[in-house]
Amino acid sequence: MLVEAYRGKTVLLTGGTGFLGTALVEKMLRSLPELQRLYLLVRPSRDKGAKERFEKDMLGSPAFSRLREELGDGFEERVAEKVRVLEGDVHTDSLGLGAEDLAELSREVDAVIHSAASVVFDAPLDAAVDSNVRGTLGLLALAGTWEKAPLFVHVSTTYVAGTKPGLIPEEIPGEHSPNGTRLDPKGEVALLGGVVREVEEASRERGLARQFGTEARRELGMVGEETEVAERVEQLRRAWVRERLVERGNERARELGWQDVYTFTKSLAERRVLEERGDLPLIILRPAIIESSVAEPHPGWIQGSRMADPIIMAFARGILREFPGDPESIVDFVPVDHVVNALISAVARGLSVRPAEPEVYQVASGQRNPIRYREFYEYVREFFLANPLRDSGGRPIPVPEWSFPGHRRVEGKLKAELVALNIAGKLTARMPGGHLKTDLRGRAARAEKRARMSLYFSRIYGTYGSMESIFSSARVYELYRSLPEEDRSVFPFDIAQVDWKAWLQQTHLPAITHKPGRKKRRVVSKERPGEVAAIFDVDGTLVASNVVSHYAWLKMRDLPAALRPAWAASFVLRVPLYWALDKVSRTHFNRVFYKNYKGWKPARARALGKESFSGYVLKRLYPEALATLRAHKEAGHRVVLLSGALDFVIAPFEDLVDDVLTARLEEENGVYTGELSGAPIAGEARARMLASFARRRNLDLSRSYAYADSISDLPMLEAVGNPVAVNPDGRLAKAARERGWRIRDWRKKDAPGPLDGGF
Repeated sequence: MLVEAYRGKTVLLTGGTGFLGTALVEKMLRSLPELQRLYLLVRPSRDKGAKERFEKDMLGSPAFSRLREELGDGFEERVAEKVRVLEGDVHTDSLGLGAEDLAELSREVDAVIHSAASVVFDAPLDAAVDSNVRGTLGLLALAGTWEKAPLFVHVSTTYVAGTKPGLIPEEIPGEHSPNGTRLDPKGEVALLGGVVREVEEASRERGLARQFGTEARRELGMVGEETEVAERVEQLRRAWVRERLVERGNERARELGWQDVYTFTKSLAERRVLEERGDLPLIILRPAIIESSVAEPHPGWIQGSRMADPIIMAFARGILREFPGDPESIVDFVPVDHVVNALISAVARGLSVRPAEPEVYQVASGQRNPIRYREFYEYVREFFLANPLRDSGGRPIPVPEWSFPGHRRVEGKLKAELVALNIAGKLTARMPGGHLKTDLRGRAARAEKRARMSLYFSRIYGTYGSMESIFSSARVYELYRSLPEEDRSVFPFDIAQVDWKAWLQQTHLPAITHKPGRKKRRVVSKERPGEVAAIFDVDGTLVASNVVSHYAWLKMRDLPAALRPAWAASFVLRVPLYWALDKVSRTHFNRVFYKNYKGWKPARARALGKESFSGYVLKRLYPEALATLRAHKEAGHRVVLLSGALDFVIAPFEDLVDDVLTARLEEENGVYTGELSGAPIAGEARARMLASFARRRNLDLSRSYAYADSISDLPMLEAVGNPVAVNPDGRLAKAARERGWRIRDWRKKDAPGPLDGGF
């Protein structure tokens, strides 16, 4: 019996905090009471040590709710008795462990289960090799020196077969790659290391450095300090390196017959383990696509987003309108609890017989219980027709109907769409800045995002949706049949017993759409002062005014009383022009309108600005706006005014808030030139200024608030986690409704005069 096979045995597990690892730990603690000790090698995260990760991220997972209920007060005692957490990392020498821990592992460990890996299909080449190959070999070499010469269990994937068609047997890889190229695994790893060094050196060439510098300054504009520019240059360099390493890794993988760098490096790991294992008994376990559980720890338990889930959700959201899958190809799903039970059984056999030759087990469904791509699509579409997702406005999202036109047609159509959008983007870029440009760019950006995401899914997952491979699982079924009836009941993994339609529609799809069993985001119970900001636009948001009417008030105060009527009459004639200019481009309007201040003396402007606060602004200040501003102050939030108005107009607000960010005019010979110092604070420039300010003040924009009234403020509102459209114009109101944002009406009952409204 399996329980007896583990009596007094000690196991070391890597990757225990992952999806498969979490399910494995839970099952071993619940169903293998005679297991002596389970060592978990856990890498610390940026903000948590290994023990805290284990206790909060792992034991806090809903995966352990059943065991907690069964053991009650004895849960902590069981965990303390059976589990020892070791803070370390397979990527470091000696796992990052001290001499005492290593000596203990050497004396105690009977089996090593190596589950840690990078499962990203488009990982950079260096990260994939380090995680999947070098980390595995480091652990293997260490285990080879231990007293008990432990069983080494390497968790791989069925997709190490690459694009090779036909029946894929449960056997060790041969000397050739999937397309028949003779392969030297050790030499190949060395070659890949050379590629990484080559790309890194290329990224530091002088021409690229200049290019990164130009791009950084263009992005940050006038709001970027030198340190920020340098940081952005390094970010651009690293992004360039990452992109090239992704390309080079996948190019090499496909050149040899693998789908991507993930399957390529996992196969290299298998081959290198076979070369370096020495006398250690070895088991290679190859699961196919691991998805949510059938039954344990509870039906539909899942953690994170698995391989098929992004495609399913993109389809349900109407993003993926076609996919280059072969409707007759097999989608090889395996529930996570089946993989766990097969792994426990394979390890038990290895502990009992210590096989002299490596053993391979493939946990797959394609041979004994195949589900074809067309069936999968039909089951998923049927579910979302009955249970559609909803958009931000609460409307059901219609699901597309796929026709399976083939890989070339799908990608060809998407590439043509991206070319058209690129041309449209270049034409839009030539337009003057303003609302129309912002609207068009927003629509194009959304369409481009949808097309790029579809193309990404096609390139990353397309080969998996049109495979001609069938993974044999005969040895896994033989292993299952060798178990006593009682073990088959407690540790089931006969894939033929799974009803795919029922599992998808009643278990898996509800799990990934409603996310029961997923870890909830940590709720921040108390906001620390200084981390959250409340950003307010001024004209039209806090005050029933605009820069035109405010200028008129200032100008009238600066003129002799006898001249005021004539000036007002002539100025009113220009208001329609300003109104029309603002509707086309707030940026262009600001540049043109602020020329009215040419020749003004700064001292006189500041005096008039101060006078206008009591004589003009306070009468137009919205009471709800003032109450909201005070509420944010009381909550400890940093209150910021971000306005395209001029500094001497906004200066009187400084006593009410923490920071004021405004436009300024250039001075020459003691007077204003009428030209702005820097870009107008409107549209994307306003969002860039906010981002730069947030970095300097260490603000968390994802938790911050922003209040604004105009479509030109859309980029600023999109930059925060809590946007509020206040007294919005028609276009901003529409955008806010589409995004599900809050909309507030702070308008006064008194109607604005001819110089008070419209901007």
